[in-house]
Amino acid sequence: MSAAPFRLCVLGTGSSGNAVVIEGPGGLVLLDAGFSPRETRRRMESCGFAPSSLRAVVLTHPDSDHLHSGWTRTVGGLVGPRLLVRARHAEKVRSLGYLAAWFDEYDDAFEAAGIRFEPFPMPHDSLGSTAFRISVGSRVAAHATDCGRASDRLVRFLAGADALFLESNYDPAMQRASGRSPYLIDRIMGGSGHLSNEQALEVAIAVDRAQPLSSLHLLHLSRQCNCPRLVARLYEERAPALASRTVITSQAAPSVPVEPGHSLHHATLFGG
Repeated sequence: MSAAPFRLCVLGTGSSGNAVVIEGPGGLVLLDAGFSPRETRRRMESCGFAPSSLRAVVLTHPDSDHLHSGWTRTVGGLVGPRLLVRARHAEKVRSLGYLAAWFDEYDDAFEAAGIRFEPFPMPHDSLGSTAFRISVGSRVAAHATDCGRASDRLVRFLAGADALFLESNYDPAMQRASGRSPYLIDRIMGGSGHLSNEQALEVAIAVDRAQPLSSLHLLHLSRQCNCPRLVARLYEERAPALASRTVITSQAAPSVPVEPGHSLHHATLFGG
């Protein structure tokens, strides 16, 4: 008997939009919807996913790069996918124009399209973000972006996943030299913003040490304060065994779909 479908594909990630499509036994789920519905459809189709199979949109948090305003015309209703929102984010989502009847709230584990989602709260800005363990049967992936800070609790939550999707947002030196306002720099680096390349590497090494990853997918690289080649060099120098299993994702184009529980063939440090 063949295994139930379970694939993940980063459609794009960065300050201009974030979305991961997940294929499960009952159809497709979007983890975040930071691109317009039209662009999301185009990217899904370019990777062989049928937009008509979309059953739900699961939201990590309601920032505009994770929930595009165009989805107010697409989710809910009689035929649109359900929007699944962490309970503490519901008021913000309603303020963006989403009717309460269009979405369901979560705090605990839930299922969508035959895929199990286990949430873990993270300290991002005032409302926080959400990491997930995502599974079909015994096959597990984990996703964490807009993490605020690294912690032992986060590592324990992510450990045991076969494929890890983890933000690696900025290089500290580039961030400090960026010319951005001190307030913005402190927001990003102060423990409630994003993970630096080094912080992400430490998390990835710890998770891989607990149980070896088949693939690591680095997300949400800052265009102004990061560089894919800088990230690649960091992993080649400090974690060469992990570098061979690492994909640096792109804002501009989807990455190759991955099946948790299976080896990632032809892994590359550049996934765009």
